[in-house]
Amino acid sequence: MGTAGQQIQELIETREDFVVLLNTDGAIIHTNQNWRNYCREHQLSKNFWKTGENYLKGLEENEKFKDLKCLKSILAGSSVEQVLLSSFQFANEKEQFSIKYRQFPLGNGEVGGILYKQSLNNIPVEPMNTKLVIENMSDAFYLLDEEMNFYYLNTKTESILHTRREDLIGRNIWTLFPQLVGTAFYANYNRAMQERVSFQFEEYYSPLDSWFTVRVNPMQWGGLAVYYQKLLENPEERREKSEYAYTDYLTGLPNRRKFEERMEYILQEEIPFSVLYINLDNFKHINALYNHKIGDEVIKSIAKNLEQLLRPREIAGRLNGDELILLHLHQENEKLEDFPSKVREIFAQPIVLKNAHSVTVNASIGLSSYPQDSYSVEELIAFSETAMREAKKQRGSSYSLFHSGMGADMARRLMIEKSLEGDLKSSGFHFVVQPQINCSTGNLNGIEVLARWHHPKLGSISPIEFIGIAEETGTISHLTNHLLKEVFSFINENRSRCSKFPKTAINVTPSLLTSTIFFEDLFHLMEEYRISPEWIEIEITESMELTFSELTLKNLEACRSKGISIALDDFGTGFSMLAYLMDFPIDKIKLDKSFITKIGFDQKSEAVLTSLIQFVKSINCELVAEGVELENEATFLETSGCIIHQGYLYEKPLLPENFAQTYLAGKNKKTSKTG
Repeated sequence: MGTAGQQIQELIETREDFVVLLNTDGAIIHTNQNWRNYCREHQLSKNFWKTGENYLKGLEENEKFKDLKCLKSILAGSSVEQVLLSSFQFANEKEQFSIKYRQFPLGNGEVGGILYKQSLNNIPVEPMNTKLVIENMSDAFYLLDEEMNFYYLNTKTESILHTRREDLIGRNIWTLFPQLVGTAFYANYNRAMQERVSFQFEEYYSPLDSWFTVRVNPMQWGGLAVYYQKLLENPEERREKSEYAYTDYLTGLPNRRKFEERMEYILQEEIPFSVLYINLDNFKHINALYNHKIGDEVIKSIAKNLEQLLRPREIAGRLNGDELILLHLHQENEKLEDFPSKVREIFAQPIVLKNAHSVTVNASIGLSSYPQDSYSVEELIAFSETAMREAKKQRGSSYSLFHSGMGADMARRLMIEKSLEGDLKSSGFHFVVQPQINCSTGNLNGIEVLARWHHPKLGSISPIEFIGIAEETGTISHLTNHLLKEVFSFINENRSRCSKFPKTAINVTPSLLTSTIFFEDLFHLMEEYRISPEWIEIEITESMELTFSELTLKNLEACRSKGISIALDDFGTGFSMLAYLMDFPIDKIKLDKSFITKIGFDQKSEAVLTSLIQFVKSINCELVAEGVELENEATFLETSGCIIHQGYLYEKPLLPENFAQTYLAGKNKKTSKTG
C-alpha cells in the first residue's frame, strides 16, 4: 500500500464509529479495528470485515436487499451519498445502525465506496444518533420508515402508548392506530413524507383522551422522526379542546362525527331536511399543480361561502380532503332543486387567492331527503353520496337528487367493491391481448394487455366502471397485481414458442405511479416469474390525472434503469402533453384514436396529426397509432411516417390462448388485415 493508502488507513483507524472501505467491485480494502472487533464479538461473516472478502456478498447472504441496492448504486456511480437505517439480528438482541454510504476516490481514476456505521444502541452523544439522549429525553420519540412502519421508539413512547416496542417495530402506524386516520396526525405525517418538510402541530387523540404537541421531521434516509409531548390542561381547557376534536382543523367546520350527532338531533325533532354531499372535482390537481397551501386556501374559501348560505340550525361539515356536506332545513313552498341550485352558483365564480390569482373549482352535488328517502342518518348520507356519483357523470358543476332507482346502482357498486376485494380470478376477471402490427411488413411489433371483467352476477362490467371504482376504494393495486401475475404466467407458458417474446404493454393508473410499494411489488414479481425487463412496457395515460411529482419520476426512472420501457397513451388529448415529455422518461408514444377517426373527414385534424407524427419522430420516440379501423386511415398513417398500428383493421382484442395460437405457434407474423 502506498503513502496515500497508508494515510487513508490511519485516518480510518482514528474514527470511533465503524468504517469499511470498498473497491468498485465491493471487495473490502480496509476496515477499522472497532468494526473488526465488533464483527468477531458477534460472529459476523468474514464478508463483512476481512480484507479481500466481498461486502456485497455478505449483504446478499444475509438478505439485506435494501442495503445491497443502496451500496450498488454508490459503487456504480449512480449516487454520491445515501443514508439509511439497518439492523443485525443476534440471538438475544437486535442492533440498529445508521449507515452513511459515500463514494470514495481510490486513485488512478477508480472510485470505490466507504461506509460509516453508527449503532443506535451504543454510540457517542451526537444529535439524532444517541440512544442515551433519546431514551432519557422528556419528549416521546419514534422513527417511521418510508412505508410508515415503526422503526424505532424510545421508552417514553412505550409509556404513553402503554405498549412494548417489540409489539410496534416493523408494523404500520395506521394499521396499529386506525383512529389517527383522518386527523391532523395523518394529514401532517403524509405531507411531511411527500413534501419533505417539517411540521409542528397540536392534536387531540381520543383513545388516550389527551392532547399532544407534535413535531415531525423528514429524515435524509427517507423516513420520519416524530417528537411529541402530552399537553396538560385543567378540566375546563380539556373540555374546550375536546370540542375541537369534533371540528375540522383547517376550516373550523364540524367533522363527520359532529355532523352526524347534530343531524341525529334534528331527526329526533322530525323536521324535514335535505343532506347535500359535495365533492370537489379534481381538487387534488390544485395541490399537485400549485401546492398544499393554495389548496388549503381554496378549501377555506369554499367552506366560508357555503356557511353564508346557511340559516339558523342548518349545518355545514367537512368529511375529508375534497368532500363537504350540508344539512338544509326545508322551507315552505321550496322545491328540492332550489337549494342545490344556490350551492352550484357558488362554484360558478372563480375563487380569488391571496396572490391575486384565481382558481375555478367544479363540484358534484348529491341530495337525499328526510323523510322521503330514509329515516336513518347513515342511509341519508350514503344516499346523498350515491346521488353525488350520479352527478359526476355530467360535465361541470352539477347536482343530482337521489331516487329509489339509484338504490340498485348503489347495490351494484357495493357488489363490485366487495368483488374487487376478493378472489378476482373466481369472480371472472381476466385479460385480453391486442396486437400492434407493422403495417409495412405485417410483422407483430408488440402487444397491449387489456383488463376485462365478466362478473358471475352482474355480467360484463366496463373497464371504465370497475377501474374507476378500484381507484376510489383503494383496491387498484390489488387488481393490477392480480393482472400482472396472470400476464407473467401467460408469458412463461408461451415464451418458448417464439424466438423473442413481443414487448407487452401493461396499463398503470395515475394513482399507482406515485406508489413505491407497487413498483417494488412489480420488480419482485418479475424476479419471481423470471420475466426479462425488455419484454415489459409500462403504459401511462396522458390526462389531468397525471401530474408531475418527484415520486412518479423516481418510480419511472427505476423502471428505465431496469430496462422496462415507458409508453405514453392517448397522446395529443391532454392538457400538457409537452410537459410530460420533458418531465418523464418516455420511450414510446401512442397517438389517440380521436385523431385517427378524423382522417378523411377533417383536414385540420389531419394536419395536426401529421405534425404530431413528425414531432415524435424528431425526439426519437417510438410511435404507435391506436384505434386504426379503416384502410384509408392505415394508408394515411403509413404515408405520414407512422407504421406501427393497433386496431380492429388488424385484429380485435383476443383471448390469450387465441393470440398464442395465431401469433406464437411457430410464427409471429400476420400478413393480412381483417377489415
